[in-house]
Amino acid sequence: LYQGIPTKRDELGQTMILLEDGSNIRELPIIVRKVSNTSIIFSENKTSNGGNALVKVDQDSKIDVSSDKLDGSYKSNSNDLEAQEIIDYFNKCYTARGIFAILETIPANEVTPNVALQALKKIVTLENNKTFRNTVGETYRNIESEANKIGLHENETFTRTAVLSRLVDKILTSRDSDILLNGYLIVNRDIIGKYIDQDNKNRFTNEILCRVTDGKFSINQTCEAIKIFSDITNKFNENVDKLWMGITEKSNEITKNNIMNIVRCLPYLNKSRKVVLSVVEKKLFDFWYTIDGHDVAEILVILTQIKSNSPRILSILSQWVNKNIHTATEDDLIEIINGFCLVNYNNGSIEQALERYVKAKGVSIKNPALMGSIMDYCSKFHVRSPVLLQGAAEYIVVHGNSLSPVLLQRLFLPLGKLFYQPTNGYNFWRVLEATLEEKFIQFRPEEAIDMLLHCVYLQKYPLNFVKKVFNPYFLDRLHSYKNKEIIILSRSKLQILDIAMTLECSQYQGPILPKPLNSPPIWQDGRVKRMTNNIRSILSDIAGSPECMAYNMIPARLPSSDIYVIDALMLNKSPSIKMWPINLERDYNLHTAIIIHTPEHYCSHGKHLLGKQEMRKRHFRYLGLKVVSLDLNELAKLRVHPRALRNYIEEMFCSAELPFPKIVSLAKP
Repeated sequence: LYQGIPTKRDELGQTMILLEDGSNIRELPIIVRKVSNTSIIFSENKTSNGGNALVKVDQDSKIDVSSDKLDGSYKSNSNDLEAQEIIDYFNKCYTARGIFAILETIPANEVTPNVALQALKKIVTLENNKTFRNTVGETYRNIESEANKIGLHENETFTRTAVLSRLVDKILTSRDSDILLNGYLIVNRDIIGKYIDQDNKNRFTNEILCRVTDGKFSINQTCEAIKIFSDITNKFNENVDKLWMGITEKSNEITKNNIMNIVRCLPYLNKSRKVVLSVVEKKLFDFWYTIDGHDVAEILVILTQIKSNSPRILSILSQWVNKNIHTATEDDLIEIINGFCLVNYNNGSIEQALERYVKAKGVSIKNPALMGSIMDYCSKFHVRSPVLLQGAAEYIVVHGNSLSPVLLQRLFLPLGKLFYQPTNGYNFWRVLEATLEEKFIQFRPEEAIDMLLHCVYLQKYPLNFVKKVFNPYFLDRLHSYKNKEIIILSRSKLQILDIAMTLECSQYQGPILPKPLNSPPIWQDGRVKRMTNNIRSILSDIAGSPECMAYNMIPARLPSSDIYVIDALMLNKSPSIKMWPINLERDYNLHTAIIIHTPEHYCSHGKHLLGKQEMRKRHFRYLGLKVVSLDLNELAKLRVHPRALRNYIEEMFCSAELPFPKIVSLAKP
C-alpha cells in the first residue's frame, strides 16, 4: 500500500471580515491558516509540483507523491485497467478483512485516489451493514456496545487503523475534487466510529475548506460541498458559511446550467446567505429567459423557505411569467402562483399573464386546482379582474358537478369577496345551488357558512339552505371542533348571516339567533380612529353642534362585529323627538352614518369596495341611515389643506346614499 504520509494541512482558524456589497456592508466568516516558515517554503514547492509537498517515507529517503504524477499515471490506459481490476476484486469481497488482505498485496503506486476511495467505501459499507444485521431494532446508542459484544472489531489492529488512515491520505492527495467530496460522504457514513476517527473526518473538512477558499472547486462542487456539510448533522454546520467565497469569487463562471444549484444552496446558509443571494440576483437577470417553469416554481419555494422577499428576483420572475406563462405546465403554474402568494408579491405583469392564460384556456384547464390557485391569488391580493373572475364562474358552470367542496369554495368565495356578479348569472346560480344542495353534507360547517355568507354579499339569498344551517345537527357538528377560535368565528358569521337575511330578504322569518349577552371586544383600525379625531371639528360644523355627533358605535340589535361599527354618526335634530337615546326605528331616515374606508376595503385598483363593505353599507341603509363614504387615503392627502379637506367632506355628504324603504324590523314580535 501507499507508504508515505502527506503533510497535514496547516492548522486552520477562522475570523470575520466586513464585505461591502453596494450600499450593504456584511460581516462574513472566513478561514485563516496558521502557517510557519517551513510551511511557506513548502507552499513555494507546491506551486511548482502541483500542490503537494514531499512526504517523508523514512529517515534516509523521500519520494515525491505530487498529484501531477499520480494523476498522470492514473490517466494512463494500463493503470486505468489495473485500477478497475483492483476495484472489481473489492466488489467480490464480503468482509472488511478481505479488503485489507487485498490492500496488503497491492504495490503502493497502484493505489490511486480512486482505488483508495472505492476501498474505503467498500469497508465502511460492509461494516455498517454487518452492524445493522446484528442489531436490528436497536438504537444508535446500543449499536456500538452491540458491535463490541459480537466481536465486530475484535481483529482490528494498529496496522488496519494505519491502512485506513493512509487510504484517507491518498484520497486527500487527489486533485479531483469529486473524489474528495465522495470520500467525505463515505467517512461520515461510518456510524461505528472506530475505523474512521474524528481526526480523519476533520482532515476532510479542512481540505475542502482550503480548496474552496483557494478557488480549486467549481461552482457545482462548491454547491455540493455546502449540501454535504449541511446533511451530515442535524444542527447547523458553521463550516457551511465559510464556503461563500467559492461562489462569490467565481461569479463569472455562473451559467444557466449551474445557477439553480446556487439557488438550492440558499436554505443551507445562514450568515453568508445574503451575499450569495445578491450574486443570484445579479446573475439571474442574465439567464432568466433560459429557465423553465419548474425552476421558477422552485425559486419561489426556496424564497419562501428562507423568508426572503427579494424585489429584484421577484420582479425577474414576474417578467418570466408574463413572457412564458403558456410554456409552463399546469402543475408548475400552480406552484408559481402559490409561491407568489406565499411571498406576498403581486404586480400588473402577473395579472396580465393570468388574464391571457384564462382567456386562452378557460374551461379547458384540466386541473381544477390551477383555477383554484388563480382565485386564491385574486382573493389574497384583491385582484378584481373581470376576466379571471368570469373565467372562474364559467368553470363552475361547466365543471361544478365534478368539483370537490374545497375546490368549489376556492372558486366561488373570491366572487363574493370582490363583489363580482357573473355575466352568466342564471346558469351560474343554478349550477351552484344544485351542487351545493348535492354536496352540502360534505362541506365542513365553517365552509358551508362562508358559502352562504358570500352569496349574501352578492345579494343572493340562500333560503333553501337556512334550515340546514340553523338546526341542532349542524350546530352540533360545529361545536364538536376542538379549536375554539373556529367555533367563535363561525358563530359570529352565523349571526351576521342571520341579520343579513333578516334585513335584505323579505321571505326570511328572522332574526333567529339572539344577540349574545357577552360580546367579545371588537378590533378597530387605529388609522380610522386617528383620522376621525382629525376631522371631528369639520363634522361638528356640518352637524351644527358637537352634541349631534357620536363615534365608534354599533346600532342596537346588531351583532358585535367590526363591519357594524359606525365610525361617526351624525344625528339630525328634530323638535318633535328626543335626540338621546338613539332609536333608529323611531328616527328612520333622519341620521347619517359616516364610514371611513381604508385601502384594505377596496380592490387592488382602488375602484370597487369589497363585498363585505358593500353589505355593510346596505345594512346601514336598511336601518334607515344615510351613508357617507370617505376614503382614508384621500383624507390623509387633504389633511394639510384644511379648505380642500372640508370641501371634500361636504361633497361626500351631498352624494350620500339614501336609506332603503322601511320593510323589516330587527325587533322580534
